[in-house]
Amino acid sequence: MNTTIFSAVLSATLLLLNTNVSWAAPASSAKVAELTAHRIDRLVSLGKIDGNFLTKLEKVEIKISNQGPVAFTARASQSQPENGSQPMQLHLSFDKEGKVLAYQVAVGGSAGPDPQWSDKDAATLTENTLHYVLDNAADPKVKMFFDGLTTFTLTKGQLNGSTVARGQVHSSLTAEKLNIYVKLDGTFISAEIIP
Repeated sequence: MNTTIFSAVLSATLLLLNTNVSWAAPASSAKVAELTAHRIDRLVSLGKIDGNFLTKLEKVEIKISNQGPVAFTARASQSQPENGSQPMQLHLSFDKEGKVLAYQVAVGGSAGPDPQWSDKDAATLTENTLHYVLDNAADPKVKMFFDGLTTFTLTKGQLNGSTVARGQVHSSLTAEKLNIYVKLDGTFISAEIIP
């Protein structure tokens, strides 16, 4: 009798393992923006894209797409490179679980001033800033930015007399903006939602 039960459980387990069931939760727009910063770091490490994407990342734009397996597209833009060449963009496509399907480098970044980050690179500051959104998605006000993030912009500024990095998040679900402030080493300081 025990052999029959064991065989039935084993057969059911093998059946589940052989099916193409996806157990991953669907990605959110904010998660895709954060994964974009991760992917930039990985592509630079592999020598597939220019290292300026790590240090000059200024803006990440996310769009929801329903074209075949592509659920999200991301466009990451550089600020002005030091050598005076044209700033670049990185286009990425993601499936619904947040897996990168393809990437392409193109001309046409933001061309804004280079903030010359000192402690951490721009991709790390972007990732650390977006962790606030991911970690606080249970808060209804933050959830609007978690689900509806359309644009993330990283800038350098002042807060209480200190130089900080500010990540500003725009959402398709509200006209408000979420400002997230981190120290130049990536340590969280504060966040605010503004009209």
